Amino acid sequence: MLLKSFFLLKSGVVNNVKGIDAISPSSKDDFTEFEKLLKDKISPFESSIHYSGFLESLFRDLCLSLEVEDLKRVSNSLTVLLSEKQKQEKQLNKGKKKKKGMVSAGGMKSKMKDDLADYGEFDGGYVQDYEDFM
Repeated sequence: MLLKSFFLLKSGVVNNVKGIDAISPSSKDDFTEFEKLLKDKISPFESSIHYSGFLESLFRDLCLSLEVEDLKRVSNSLTVLLSEKQKQEKQLNKGKKKKKGMVSAGGMKSKMKDDLADYGEFDGGYVQDYEDFM
């Protein structure tokens, strides 16, 4: 028994690793489980101011090895997500806008005083000699 446990420890077969480190995904279901574990590990840090920069850097580094078609698929998926978020934000902001009071077309004009009329007697009572210069 002692000899058996010695060889198991030596060969690395006895492994107490759990969670993300224990998974070596090969099938679609394995990758789905791996995705869930990664999301659960990363999501608690969403409130950090460095989170978006972290995701940007992480996705850029992870996508370096992707083929063009796969990278387009990832990019399109993120673009669709962006469009949906913008629509939601627009709907939220649309409901929050206050309506401005409408001014009637002639309302301000009829109440304004003609300030230029005060300057009508600018010549000081003198007749302008050069009125018909040309």
